[in-house]
Amino acid sequence: MKKIILLIVAAIAAASYLVYAYMSGDPMFGTLAKTMDDLPRNERLGAKKNIVVLGVDGREKDDDPGRSDTLFVVMFDPKSKNVSLLSIPRDTRVRIPGNGWDKINHAYAFGGHKLTQQTTEELLGIQVNNYVMVDFSGFESLVDAIGGIDIDVEKDMYYYDDWDDFLIDLSAGPQHLDGKKAIQYVRYRDEEGDIGRIKRQQKFMMAVYEKISSAQILTKMPGLVAEIMKMVKTDLPVSDMVAMGGALHGMIREQGGLQMATVPGTPEYIDDISYWIPDITDLREQMVEMQGAQMTDRYRQGAEKMEAEYRRNLIAAQEKEKQQEVEAKLEEAEKTEKKIKEESKAKSKEKADAEKKAKSKKNKADELGPVEPKEEKMTETPRAVKPPAKESSRSTITVKVVDCSGRGAGSDAAAKLAASGFDVVDGGTDPERDQTTVVSTTSNGRVVSKLTTVPFPHAMRILRADDAEYDAVIFIGKDYQ
Repeated sequence: MKKIILLIVAAIAAASYLVYAYMSGDPMFGTLAKTMDDLPRNERLGAKKNIVVLGVDGREKDDDPGRSDTLFVVMFDPKSKNVSLLSIPRDTRVRIPGNGWDKINHAYAFGGHKLTQQTTEELLGIQVNNYVMVDFSGFESLVDAIGGIDIDVEKDMYYYDDWDDFLIDLSAGPQHLDGKKAIQYVRYRDEEGDIGRIKRQQKFMMAVYEKISSAQILTKMPGLVAEIMKMVKTDLPVSDMVAMGGALHGMIREQGGLQMATVPGTPEYIDDISYWIPDITDLREQMVEMQGAQMTDRYRQGAEKMEAEYRRNLIAAQEKEKQQEVEAKLEEAEKTEKKIKEESKAKSKEKADAEKKAKSKKNKADELGPVEPKEEKMTETPRAVKPPAKESSRSTITVKVVDCSGRGAGSDAAAKLAASGFDVVDGGTDPERDQTTVVSTTSNGRVVSKLTTVPFPHAMRILRADDAEYDAVIFIGKDYQ
């Protein structure tokens, strides 16, 4: 029976292919940084034995420690024989000691399972006692060692990860998954994000339990236990594994299931990066309930203080993002001005070259002297008359339309401009830009006044270019309506 229990514990850890923790007072951390909730470790909830479990995406061949791709905490009460599980989305935004604000799965890359455990303790407000850890290769081997898993795949799953060169390709419906297919199932992530993936991982863990507690596995038990223990790294004593395994068996078979929960929060994008922003006060109330503890004033005040710090950081991150957007628009405007100046300079050079060529031709003609006319009748060819230069005082305002919308909005804009009395010149297309902008090449009051009547929302700029063949350049952006 003890061997079965050991296998149950190790398999559940491997099924989520993760495990993780840090030992209290480890000298590698030295003096811990001040916590956001002002709670020292001995005031964190610790009535239960808390075990942090993580599945590691190792990249040793690239000299990269990898990330904790899956992370959860097992909470075990030896007295009541109660076991519960809290899943932590890997995108959860946290303050990692010594590394600032980042996703919680990056803590493993910065400082291994010990820094992850330290970060997890501050997030949850509990004491973490032990860790369990399994990498991808160990996960595949474990599933193959128990003969694969039968599971009903909820939907077609297809995804290719360029970074890891990892393909997920599963069809919907009941399937028997070997190790390689099983890891695709628990790693798949779509529009549901981490929350959908966590649900699948919890479902998979229950399927693993059903398999290893079946009669067909009992005959293979001695060899399986030895093989599985090679795949799992943990500092959890064997006696605790036996006790927790028995509690798991009792809850699943006799009490109708294992209590599972997920860190409450909301999704948020910062600098185009997805995060899960935890609701700290709700999370701490959840921890009090799952730990079987009492909510004290100091613990509540600590949660409120920590949540306020989260809000301040989020607001600061959003303000920084807005500032970056403003700077990007200014940079885009500078590029536009530079392009107009370069076009004007090129046309001026072209005009100067033409005048120089004409002057050179005239000088040669003067050197040769007058040409004596032939006696036969000749047809006189009229000289080409150079058209007068365009002036800003002309009655029709000429605009050059450049389509930067990325969706062909330039033709619609040109039609509206023509209907409003503008002389429209097709300027082709340019790389996409966000804002529609009218750039006047003259400061002539009549022209500028007319340009303000452009029949769609726009920004207005004046950049004098006296040699320009048009009165304005209109860049049609993605915001064109």
